[in-house]
Amino acid sequence: MGNDRAAKEPRMKFRRIGGFYQLNVTDLQDLRYALELDEAHWALNSIDLDSMYTDRQFLNFVDDDHNGMIRVDEVKRAIRWYLDRIKPDSDPGAGTDVLHLDAINSDTPDGAILSAAARVVLENLGTSDASSLTLSQIRNDKQIIASPGNNGDGVITPGGLSGSGVINPHSTADELLAGRIKTIMATVGSVKDLTGEDGIDGKLLDAFIAGAQTFLDWKNAPAKDPATLLPFGENTAAFHSRYAALKDRIDQFFLNSAALRFLPDSSARLVKVDAVADIMNAATVRDFLDTVTIAEPSAAEELDFDAPLNPLFADALEAFAADPAVQPFLAGRKLSVRSWRNLKATIAPYANWLGAKPGDTYDKFDPAELAAMLTDGSMEQLRSLIESDLAVAREISAYDQLLKLVLFNRFLLPFLNNYVCLSDLFNPHGPAMLQSGKLVMDGRHFTLAMQIKNIAEHKRIATMSDICVAYVEITTGPTTALRKLTLAVAITSGNMRNLFIGKRGVFFTPDGVLWDARVIDFIQQPVSVSEALRMPFYRFGEFVTKQADKYFTSKSADAQKAMEKNIATGALPLPPAPAPAAKVQQTPAFSGSMLLMGGGIGIAAIGSMIAFIVKSLQNVSILNVLAVLFGIILIFGGPMVVISLVKLYRRNMARFLEANACAVNRPMRLSRKMGAIFTFTPPLPASSLIREDLVDIFHGPIPRHRLRWTLITILLCVLALAATYWFWGKKYFEKPEPKPAVKVEAPAAPVPDTQPRDNTGGERQQPVTGPAAVAQLNRK
Repeated sequence: MGNDRAAKEPRMKFRRIGGFYQLNVTDLQDLRYALELDEAHWALNSIDLDSMYTDRQFLNFVDDDHNGMIRVDEVKRAIRWYLDRIKPDSDPGAGTDVLHLDAINSDTPDGAILSAAARVVLENLGTSDASSLTLSQIRNDKQIIASPGNNGDGVITPGGLSGSGVINPHSTADELLAGRIKTIMATVGSVKDLTGEDGIDGKLLDAFIAGAQTFLDWKNAPAKDPATLLPFGENTAAFHSRYAALKDRIDQFFLNSAALRFLPDSSARLVKVDAVADIMNAATVRDFLDTVTIAEPSAAEELDFDAPLNPLFADALEAFAADPAVQPFLAGRKLSVRSWRNLKATIAPYANWLGAKPGDTYDKFDPAELAAMLTDGSMEQLRSLIESDLAVAREISAYDQLLKLVLFNRFLLPFLNNYVCLSDLFNPHGPAMLQSGKLVMDGRHFTLAMQIKNIAEHKRIATMSDICVAYVEITTGPTTALRKLTLAVAITSGNMRNLFIGKRGVFFTPDGVLWDARVIDFIQQPVSVSEALRMPFYRFGEFVTKQADKYFTSKSADAQKAMEKNIATGALPLPPAPAPAAKVQQTPAFSGSMLLMGGGIGIAAIGSMIAFIVKSLQNVSILNVLAVLFGIILIFGGPMVVISLVKLYRRNMARFLEANACAVNRPMRLSRKMGAIFTFTPPLPASSLIREDLVDIFHGPIPRHRLRWTLITILLCVLALAATYWFWGKKYFEKPEPKPAVKVEAPAAPVPDTQPRDNTGGERQQPVTGPAAVAQLNRK
């Protein structure tokens, strides 16, 4: 019974990928299994953010410590965060752009906030009845916060009250409030809301109300206490303006007069002015008069308006003395110091009230209209709108968390198939997050491409993978803003014969951007079995070609030097040649017949060589020929082929990934089938093939006269070879008949010598003449 129950319980599923078993991640239950699985059984334990080609904002949410590396603990925290906000048995649409709102776990505090935030977002987008939220919707932040009265910033704008950015003329209330907002903005300033529009918040509203109330209180103060603040009635303001203009001058006059009374013996010194003014210069005269008192000081401390007055202030003093407010303080045409003090005390409350004015901000308002603004209820309505906007601040503040949930719902599952397991990497139907894009070059697609930062550092580790790697520089954009990246591209099948440094192609990134690509470096490794078998012959041929080129280049240089030397020697004057000796008459060596004979001998030599080769091969077995060729292959290519095959078997995907700062747990052998996934030639689409070559179409058939002369030339060559064999074949190819043996007879008995001898005891030689002499000479 227990075994049956255990069999029915869900279990982890593992799939063999790259030589070892990895967790199969397809649904939410597998996400829970990933939390239970030991980190040693994960495909990766850490990866650089730049090695993943996916949504950058999603990666930043996963990398919660923002160090540029995503470790296994951060991935587990991301999984827990997502599962805590999703109902256990729901279908949130994982792996898609759509988040089903009923899958949000609103029973938890965090889930409830996210659910409410989603409703606010949909309401601001005008789709409040929708049951799902898409990634494109949550990223439409401009429209989400474009509802100024429902974006949680506590700022209201004039246009926001009509819902369309335009004040509705048919809505009296909205028009009135919009006008109030504009008035407040023009008076105390404005703030930007989340949409970037100008508006007011609670602080600005309070500042306007307080300032307006203070201004009204100040403005209404004289009416409440006219006896004190308006001592001269309606003439108080006009008199105060004259009084304020002369107050300091009159105070100085009475001070100087008091000094004159206090120091009677120094009167001459006190009234003396140590200044000289050019009477013809108006500016100097004005400056001089501005420095002296308004009248000559009097020991009686009285200002006599009938006495000579300072011309610069005479008119102002006359108008001041004639003012009705001053008349009660004059004795005739004289103002005593005591009366002056009484006058100042009378006007002082008004002067103090005027000095207490709260700025000129509200001077433009009519006090009655300003009072109406504060009492007609519009300020309370504006405050209510601000509070309503702030009521959704909590939901709007959860916008980032809602965006995180939608991003996790879309990308977390594919991410785990590039981290916990690498199933997406071997899926030929689409790029994985570990693949930066697709390189099109040499008529092939190279899909295993990763962005790198340092070629030398990458090469140091990637060399151990036994995978052929091309380092490619890609660029895009205008010259003034050129973007440049460096990629490591694995070449996993086919051959390397047409790939070289400087080779160009194009690179497609998953976002559809097209880049120019250029190969800048290589890690040379065998790519396929067929290339490994052909490589020895390629290299042997290259070696022979280089050696031959080197040899013929050297000989050509020597010949050129010799020719130059001969030409230089021939140009020098030579000594006179000695008289030629008598020559024996010979047949001319360069006659026409001799040339023809020499050409025939050359053709005969070629024919003899061909005949010799054919006759020699007739005695050699085909098995012997194959054995010799096989031996040559084993000697020259055997070790290289064996090493290449071993490297092909040992190709390790893990080392290639580790070169890109990936912490890979287990080695992953790159098999031949896997290699065909990452490097392949796309098939031609279904079509009808035109078998005839385009060159043949444009070139046309070979002309008849050219074909005729080609056949005649071949026929003449064959006849020449046959004639050569006929005339000289026996001499070179047939064995000569053996000569008969010569029978040697015993020598006859010696004949007594009757010839005379010389003095030395030798036989005397008789002179030989005639034909016998010629024959003897020839024998010698």
